Amino acid sequence: MKKRKDGRYCKTATVHGKKMFFYGETKSEANKKAEEYLYNLENPIVYFRSVAEEWAEIYEKEVAYKTWATYKGHLNRLIEAFGEEDITKLSHLDVHNMLKSMANQKYADKTVRTRRTVCNMIMEHAMFKKYISTNPCSIVSVPKGLKRTPRELPETEEIERVINNVNSHFGLFAYFLLFTGMRRGEALAIRWDDINFKNNSIYIHQSVYFASNRPKTKSTKTTCGTRTIPLLVPLRQTLNCIIPHKGYVFGGAAPLTEQAYKRAWERYKKESGVTITPHQLRHAYATILYDAKISAKSAQKLLGHADYKTTLEIYTHISERRKEEDTE
Repeated sequence: MKKRKDGRYCKTATVHGKKMFFYGETKSEANKKAEEYLYNLENPIVYFRSVAEEWAEIYEKEVAYKTWATYKGHLNRLIEAFGEEDITKLSHLDVHNMLKSMANQKYADKTVRTRRTVCNMIMEHAMFKKYISTNPCSIVSVPKGLKRTPRELPETEEIERVINNVNSHFGLFAYFLLFTGMRRGEALAIRWDDINFKNNSIYIHQSVYFASNRPKTKSTKTTCGTRTIPLLVPLRQTLNCIIPHKGYVFGGAAPLTEQAYKRAWERYKKESGVTITPHQLRHAYATILYDAKISAKSAQKLLGHADYKTTLEIYTHISERRKEEDTE
């Protein structure tokens, strides 16, 4: 190490055959700069932003268009929060504080849970790539007491309208959802070949999603989504009246486009007077299961829920609704 004419110290080091110079007001400062450079060279910083973008490039291709649209917003917020941080130094406290801040800002439970989910998937990717050895999200829970808005169960009058208007334009679709409990995309992806009239069952294994109006099919939302459900008598009788049994039940040779679906549903609502959403009909099916004394565990399989708690929450909501009706 040499002392320069300007009073500063200069440390020389050869790195990969190239001579490097490190300057400091003192010898220890010059040595420290050299040590930091060599450490960072051997242990480069892995920025959260780069890992998140790497994960996004892969994951975007694996999920539905609308799912990714939801996740992308959370991805951007996470990059704003942690983008320039070294992902190897992010701790569970950083994640906890982020979720706590969202709770303090009165974000809904679902929004906070989705933010944690996206963060968790990025961290899982980081572990897979061996950037980190532990996932800081794994021990962080969503704050309790956040605002939740359970979807209202349809009134009995609404269900009667669905049943009485099965022959209306697109009325079969609502009727189909009522007696299968399928998600909208699952129902749109059902082909006649998936319906077995001999053993009274329907095989659910794919789902339709829309990208710029065009319908695309993919495997069901989760592995639990792939399931076989009973073909209930009212639906069987109605489907038997339709000839021929070819292609997609809703669409024929190809699934409906997004615009065709929306136009059909809006026309159906005007003709029938039905005001509930397709997802509420899924909850109506859960009510049928509840009234038939089907256990929550069995209902979970029929509804294709990945998490048992989801089914239990719906059953609890139905139970509370029944108590209110009994009291009235």
